[in-house]
Amino acid sequence: MIKRIEHVLDTLGALAIIALCLLIVFSVVGRELIGSGVPDSIILVRELMVPAILFPLSTATARRAHISIEVIANHFPASLNRWVAVLAAIVGMVIVGTLIAASWVQLAKTFSEASHYGGDFAIPKWPSRAAYFVAFLFVGLRLIQIFWVDLRAAIRGQDAPATL
Repeated sequence: MIKRIEHVLDTLGALAIIALCLLIVFSVVGRELIGSGVPDSIILVRELMVPAILFPLSTATARRAHISIEVIANHFPASLNRWVAVLAAIVGMVIVGTLIAASWVQLAKTFSEASHYGGDFAIPKWPSRAAYFVAFLFVGLRLIQIFWVDLRAAIRGQDAPATL
């Protein structure tokens, strides 16, 4: 189930990148040819960056594809590295939990106040806040899964799977 949702999030992230490219091209070409770009293009680009960057984050977490410092960890015994992975998952859950809580507060605030950006389109703020919340919610779910898998592996003295 979560893999299907992550696939949808990845697809939406890719579509956001395509939309970003088209928006920037049309804005630049419009400025050069007719002297006016796409209205609110800076706001639209900023809002499209949220799904483009954050939606694939859950899949990267599941694949354990985040940047890590292996220079030091390679000198540790495998048993210690297993427990370091558990600690890293706990730290990640605390950080992502804080981001989830903050994004929920922002989503509730912008939705209840019907906040929007000034400009020609009066773009509402809540959709990007909702995207931020959803993206980190799935990262949090993956981190809980990683914590559980890594904890079981550390207790049993086995290596954790490379991907989930």
